[in-house]
Amino acid sequence: MKIVQNYTTQSSRIYSVQLLMIKATNILLFGGTTEGKATANWLNDMGFKFYYSTKTPSSFVVPQGSTSIVGALSTEEMIKLCVNNSIEVIIDAAHPYATELHHTIAECAQQCGMPTVRVERQLTDVEDDEHVVRVASLEEMQRFVKEGSYQRVLSLLGVKSIAYLHEHLVDLNTWYRILDRELSWNEALRCGVSKIQLIASSAFENLDDAKELIASKGIEVLLTKDSGYNGLFDQKVELAKFFNIPLVVLERPALPNYTAIVKHRAELKKVMSSHFTLPNKQLAHGYTTGTCATICSKAAASYLLSGIKPSSETIYLPDGEAVTMQIHTSACDDQSAFATVIKNSGDDPDLTDGMVIGSKVSLRKGDDIQFVQGEGVGIVRLAGLGLPIGEPAINAVPRDMIRSVLNELIEEYELDNGFDVSVFIPQGKRLAKNTFNPRLGVEGGLSIIGSTGRIKPFSSEAYIATIHRQLGLVLKNNIKHVVMNSGGRSEGYLKQYFGALPNYAFVQYGNYIGEALKIAANTGISKVSMGIMTGKAVKLADGHLDTHSREVVMNKEFLVQLAIDCQYSSLQIEKVRSIRMARELESIFPFSIDEPFFYQLKKRCHNTCQTLMQSTELELLLISNKGHII
Repeated sequence: MKIVQNYTTQSSRIYSVQLLMIKATNILLFGGTTEGKATANWLNDMGFKFYYSTKTPSSFVVPQGSTSIVGALSTEEMIKLCVNNSIEVIIDAAHPYATELHHTIAECAQQCGMPTVRVERQLTDVEDDEHVVRVASLEEMQRFVKEGSYQRVLSLLGVKSIAYLHEHLVDLNTWYRILDRELSWNEALRCGVSKIQLIASSAFENLDDAKELIASKGIEVLLTKDSGYNGLFDQKVELAKFFNIPLVVLERPALPNYTAIVKHRAELKKVMSSHFTLPNKQLAHGYTTGTCATICSKAAASYLLSGIKPSSETIYLPDGEAVTMQIHTSACDDQSAFATVIKNSGDDPDLTDGMVIGSKVSLRKGDDIQFVQGEGVGIVRLAGLGLPIGEPAINAVPRDMIRSVLNELIEEYELDNGFDVSVFIPQGKRLAKNTFNPRLGVEGGLSIIGSTGRIKPFSSEAYIATIHRQLGLVLKNNIKHVVMNSGGRSEGYLKQYFGALPNYAFVQYGNYIGEALKIAANTGISKVSMGIMTGKAVKLADGHLDTHSREVVMNKEFLVQLAIDCQYSSLQIEKVRSIRMARELESIFPFSIDEPFFYQLKKRCHNTCQTLMQSTELELLLISNKGHII
């Protein structure tokens, strides 16, 4: 049973609280942002129920058992809410420029004696250049514009700044970019600006509409906030550089002190587990970028064909499981529509967890479905990935899933048209730098992946699948010799050692040595040179082909016996017995192939691996922590 209660405050502000007949929650979460929705997912996966507070109404539906609050809260109202509902912690995931709210939270928490957690958005690593001018206030911003005699201004500050700017820049030609939603339109028009001064944009993955206006109107200066990657700050800097105009940036306001500041699920989980017993101790599973892209494609196409704005969408995974996700944002015109979701990766340490994934579909002549590049999704540049060169890096299963849902809609609406599908990840280009994509021949963004549609937490499947893809790429490009290594550090040493090999011939095995060697042996690679550093070598020499710390730890007795077999002195043997880290071995014995300990360590590593490489030449290279190779 649901009961909706309205609370009228002394300041005549009304906020509604949706109460469910369940035990009261003890977490108050302030959202209304991408980070807020992601945090709601994270808390729900941990098993927590919570109050989700936003200043204005939102289409976001809180998980079952949690409670939605709409309306601004004064300090007194917030304290009353916390006391009446036994709130034990406040989580602030509100917009970084919501200064009044941040300080209200701090005052409330201080008076109630409770901890506060700030969920902070990722700041850009873009370095300021000559185009960036930072100011401390809107007053300083408008003064800069006037003193510079700029006449044509574009504000990317959002709707909240329009009233002030319109009053102080009334004599200038000023345009304002706002979100294309009713609340933003109403607030902007109430400030007295005309409709022709507003760019109502639904595109938040790029600034193409702003770019067109700058070119057509001869914009001379841009105004913005330092809104991080989610606010496209890096793209705004590039826009200023492209047109060679100043970008005036309103500095982030100082935040009050918080008990903890987090940016990711794992950090929040660590903080919450230090204050509470997690209701759900099981690791949460998540969904792949392919599943997210399919849901967005279906939601966008349904919106385009029906005219009904989607709040959620359901698809079926390859094994028949139904998956429903809330739609984060969507928009539609006569020929195209887009929809986005906030990706929930579960407890897997996935780069895109909490990020926006979206898809734009456009009607096309003919009855086929074509994939075109979207922001942050890479383009295939090398053969061997099973995808056409020059097309977006959307893998086979996600392509089939997207085609399936769109073909159902084509049949349902008896269309003569097909669709162009543009999957996008606004932060994909940046995130791709931390993936294997550049060496796999995927340029400019992430791949849309997934074979089952689900993500299992801490699963080896994705890593091993990447090894499969990279070795396939090596063969397709007629390379028969690969160099395997555990990660970036050892790979750097090996690239100096094997200078002539192309970048994609270097394959990282992580901790999955056995799996990587099996794949190499089964795919027809002629020679594998495997580099391994001392820390993993002591485990491999002991017979362990999976060297992850959760599977195996360093066996000191094995190392002591190895030293005994090499007939070292009792003093050296005792030094081996007392080590805490494998790298200490390099201070006990000279790192040389002529040194019996390292000769035997390397030999035993080779013997462990050779059992998997019957018809493939194996060269094993032992690497010291200083980068020496034997």
